[in-house]
Amino acid sequence: MPVADGAMVVDNSHGLYEGKTPNSAGNENILPASCSPAAEILKNFYHTKRVGNYLIGRKLGEGSFAKVREGLHAMTGEKVAVKVIDKRKAKKDSYVTKNLRREGHIQQMIRHPNITQLLDILETENSYYLVMELCPGGNLMNLIYDKKRLDERETQKYIRQLVLAVEHLHRAGVVHRDLKIENLLLDEQDNIKLIDFGLSNCAGILGYSDPFSTQCGSPAYAAPELLSRKKYGPKVDVWSIGVNMYAMLTGNLPFTVEPFSLRALHQKMVDKEMNPLPPSLCTAAICLLKKLLEPDPNKRPNIHQVMADSWLQLANKNTGTPYLNRIHIEEINHTVLLHMTEKMNYKHSEVLSAVLTNRACHTLAVYFLLNKKMKRLSKKYREMQFQEKKKGEKQKNEYFQTQWRKHVDKLTIPPKQTPVYLAVAKGQSKEKKHRTVTSSSVRSSIHPSINSFLRPSIPSSIHPSILPSFQPPTHKKKHPGCHSIVGQTQNFLYIACLNWWPS
Repeated sequence: MPVADGAMVVDNSHGLYEGKTPNSAGNENILPASCSPAAEILKNFYHTKRVGNYLIGRKLGEGSFAKVREGLHAMTGEKVAVKVIDKRKAKKDSYVTKNLRREGHIQQMIRHPNITQLLDILETENSYYLVMELCPGGNLMNLIYDKKRLDERETQKYIRQLVLAVEHLHRAGVVHRDLKIENLLLDEQDNIKLIDFGLSNCAGILGYSDPFSTQCGSPAYAAPELLSRKKYGPKVDVWSIGVNMYAMLTGNLPFTVEPFSLRALHQKMVDKEMNPLPPSLCTAAICLLKKLLEPDPNKRPNIHQVMADSWLQLANKNTGTPYLNRIHIEEINHTVLLHMTEKMNYKHSEVLSAVLTNRACHTLAVYFLLNKKMKRLSKKYREMQFQEKKKGEKQKNEYFQTQWRKHVDKLTIPPKQTPVYLAVAKGQSKEKKHRTVTSSSVRSSIHPSINSFLRPSIPSSIHPSILPSFQPPTHKKKHPGCHSIVGQTQNFLYIACLNWWPS
């Protein structure tokens, strides 16, 4: 569809072409040709406006001051998520106006596989744009809504990943303060991705010496000390993890009041009047829930103590290894780096600086999206090769089986025939009658002394086939061999006859 009139941000500081495929004449393709966005993709992507190198499309979510929309990066053809903050609405809230840019700053501090990656930051007169990786798996809330509730094993996986993400934040001195089901997304591999750092804040690094006092977040997920406007620390995130765990296991919230009252809700939390749990839950899961939803922050475990719980099964040698917030130079994809410098006119130092410092800018966005695209295409290529190999083996097996079947089909097994000397004529044909007449004339010329023995036992059709050139004797003298016929049974008459007849 045609691009609608709207805010336009053109970033020409990189000396890049916009929406054009790099000229590869005289050079080999460093990345596959499919890494260049096809004009058809850009044309078919629904969008209402273009901001810089991004097409802004359909709405994915909405908050008080911001909307999250699906975006398309024009240079790579990869989809992104764009959080659009309305500055005019934000001005109505002094806290939001004051901390408008804090979300972007915090997300550049951290890098973790279970936290969404911030790629780029853009700003116009009326809007503030945060470009992030897109999570195609959707919202965890929708999954719970479809299934009514998650089974214990699935919940264990998601809570384990959430605990690892929160531990990484707390290690960096960041408290999220808005951990809820709506802020948990799923990626292509069905892994948790934590989003929305709009209410996050930084505490003293590893010391947490500066407690917070701002009342914020969703009341249903907020810790009792946060609702009571007391000083609080990072353990408010631990409480929120417990509420999320309860919501996954039951499909409901642990503390509810009708009609809603903040005071009544707080009192129910303090009195530990938790809604009933499913009887099928194991003891270890129930024990962890009670620890997480401890109203007294002094008795509530910190995130490192939560990681040691047996139900999460995080006690292994790799769990304690912290995930680095900065990518190591050895982890850089040199194929993508070479493509950006030789095909897209980026400076080598510029790409390294943006990637190694995790600085949200268009350079980081291009690197991240190309790297993601290359991994996806490589995976598809390997799967295609595997399928072709599997198909080839199947065809090979079918070929050998077919050849064997053909070989068997060519075998001609003659029908079972009764030997001539045991054959008994059934319903004689004209030909057989003719043969019978011929054989009878032959027998009539045999010596009269044995003719009476041959007549009842030897079929009349045998004589012409066995003795075609037989000439009856002209003398009347018995052949010496005929004495062996006398006294024999009828079954041996044929043998006796063979002994007598000359060859």
